[in-house]
Amino acid sequence: MKEDFLKKVSAELKIARIENGDLQEDLATKSGVAASTISKYEAGEKNMNLLKIEQILKPYDIDLYIFFERILAKTQAKEKE
Repeated sequence: MKEDFLKKVSAELKIARIENGDLQEDLATKSGVAASTISKYEAGEKNMNLLKIEQILKPYDIDLYIFFERILAKTQAKEKE
C-alpha cells in the first residue's frame, strides 16, 4: 500500500510539472530542489515528505490540499471502473 501511494504521488508530481511545460531542470531552478532529486521522486525511487512536496509545488501555486484531492479523485474514479 505504501508503494502504491508513493507511485500516485510521484505520478501526480510529474503531471503537475508537465502541465506547466517544465523540464525537470526547469522545476529544479524554480523550486530549489535538485533535478536529480526530482527525477527520483517522479520515478518513485525516493521517499518524500510533505515539506519537500510543498516546495516542489510552490512554483505552480498548487496547494497541498488540492494536490492530494487530485490524487484522491483519480483513485476514486479508478475504483468505480
